[in-house]
Amino acid sequence: MKINFNHLYENYYKLVFQIAFRITKNKTVSEDIVQETFLKAYKKLDTLTENEKAGSWLSAIATRTSIDFLRKEIRAREVLLDPFTIELNGSILPAGESVQESVDIMILKQDIETHIKQLPLAQQEVFMLRVQHGMNEEEIAKKLDLKKSTVKTRFFRARKKLKHMYTLKYSA
Repeated sequence: MKINFNHLYENYYKLVFQIAFRITKNKTVSEDIVQETFLKAYKKLDTLTENEKAGSWLSAIATRTSIDFLRKEIRAREVLLDPFTIELNGSILPAGESVQESVDIMILKQDIETHIKQLPLAQQEVFMLRVQHGMNEEEIAKKLDLKKSTVKTRFFRARKKLKHMYTLKYSA
């Protein structure tokens, strides 16, 4: 039985895109994953014997391709973690752990970034300089023209608020 690739693409493009987007949360990356998925499918089209199984076959390829992308992104990017994240997670897993753990770390990082954006601007600024840029209190104080004690206080309050947000979110 000959399977028409154009027909597959037209019928399953949206499904493959939705799977990729659900995993990556990024439209541009999802479009790249769709192309990669259909490229892989085209190369292995001879392994698809029944037209009825095309949707699940493409779904599996899209899921694996999306997870592979996230895994590569996690390894390529330096994941900067602060003591707050370590307190939340108990321990931090190396980047080489399972795919599920890598995806969980990625989701946790995105969630933390979302909560950081909810902090007052002064706390956000100190927190990001400390966590993302690895600056110490003295360097931050110099850069922002603040007292070292002010930097410590803002960082402490930012961590405390973030911890409180997570306590509210996960205790319910």
